[in-house]
Amino acid sequence: MKIAIAVCLLLFAAGRTLAADGGESALGTFKSQGITMEVRSAVAYRGKSFLDKGTDALIVAITNARVRPQAVADYFDRHLAIEKHVKDAQTGVVYLEFRPDGTYRGLSYYFQSGNGCGFCSGEVTSRVKLAGGRLSGSLIDREPDRSFDITLDVPLLADEHGSALGSGGGAPGKAYLAYHAALLKRDRAALKALLSSEQLKTWADAEKRGALDKFIGDLVAEHPEKSVRVERGFATNEKAVLLISGETQAGTLSGEVMLVRENDGWRVDDEIADFALR
Repeated sequence: MKIAIAVCLLLFAAGRTLAADGGESALGTFKSQGITMEVRSAVAYRGKSFLDKGTDALIVAITNARVRPQAVADYFDRHLAIEKHVKDAQTGVVYLEFRPDGTYRGLSYYFQSGNGCGFCSGEVTSRVKLAGGRLSGSLIDREPDRSFDITLDVPLLADEHGSALGSGGGAPGKAYLAYHAALLKRDRAALKALLSSEQLKTWADAEKRGALDKFIGDLVAEHPEKSVRVERGFATNEKAVLLISGETQAGTLSGEVMLVRENDGWRVDDEIADFALR
């Protein structure tokens, strides 16, 4: 079984794309049991270890999709963005973990039931070096159940999201809470006034296909429909990211919201969330 090459990957309900053209930031093949993934690109960022959540790490997400790193850079939680917007049934993702000095530590992935690893060190030969803000070099593993030969040349994403917002997220937070109220009421007029131009393109397409209820339902699926709280946020003149938490019928969600400044106001461009671990 070979994971298909994803060359046109759309962000959830936002109309933006993570797909990229041009030179590859990663090349090679990753094999695990009966699945082969042809590696086409990578995104590198600072995060936490999959083995020890309190330990800083450099994470390189390799995938068979062509991913634009800058599209991922806008998100505060890059792992959540990749899990929500890159990984799917046809698109595999393997997370390579390095120590802050660039030395290899292990990997994490899940392809299907019985084929994955929460954290494995394995028998990997790493020639990857951290220099000039880039992770470059090769990794080779020739174990019976898992093998790979991958070359990386990928820059680390910057952790710059703008100035910290005040309590409640400032003006972007107010716009998001208005979006929350409109979404709960299924108030279409209010929702349209609070969505970004890219979201409105998807709205118009769904309306033409008679699928507007599904589109709004997809928005609700990533949203804490019972209650929501803006924990903190960051903003530039053009973009804002809010870190949020809230309650659903099924439990507690945490995630983030991307907003853009358009028409002299803040508009919701994307929302991603997952159930919070207790």
